[in-house]
Amino acid sequence: MTVVKGFLVPDDSDWRVPAYARDMLWVQVGSRAIQASGPRGTFELSLTGETDEPLSLTWGTADGPPLATWRGPGSDEPFVAGWQGVVAIGGFVERLHALERRGLELVVAEIEGALLPPDYLRLPTLDQMRCAPFERRNEPGTARDFMYTFLALADSIYAEYLHHAVVSELAVDCFAVLGPEESRWHEIVGLPLLVEAVTLLAPGYR
Repeated sequence: MTVVKGFLVPDDSDWRVPAYARDMLWVQVGSRAIQASGPRGTFELSLTGETDEPLSLTWGTADGPPLATWRGPGSDEPFVAGWQGVVAIGGFVERLHALERRGLELVVAEIEGALLPPDYLRLPTLDQMRCAPFERRNEPGTARDFMYTFLALADSIYAEYLHHAVVSELAVDCFAVLGPEESRWHEIVGLPLLVEAVTLLAPGYR
């Protein structure tokens, strides 16, 4: 049996896991899972097989919605995932909720989808354009979709694009960060993902 010890958040990062999220994060490798703990998401996982299987981070329960995935931890210790609370999901907007809390008009989007690949290319860089003409292919399908909740200010361009997506039944790629403790977004919804970027996909693309 191999014991993998590690941290979700690097020691030199200014970001830390918010207090409300510290009993919500699970680390999974294959069929094994354990709850992460503390401000850096510390974990110690016993594996009976190879350690090159992907390591996934899930929310709420061991089989909850995945927030991130990394290549297998291998045998090196400690494993440091390098997570900064960022979540990238591709899917469809199933519901939009409009509400007002603490003087702010908000939109909460329920998006049914799956994690975007770790190497997903949002926009091409100069170096990539020098290597070859830019081409984007359809993302591969996933075995299971989950429901994610994204928050945006009602008068923001993010809310406008999410509205277009649900009305036109367009797929979206949504990039977000886990809400901070002091803003208390977790009192509004159990998975508070604050939208930082939205991409609309052409009909039939995904």
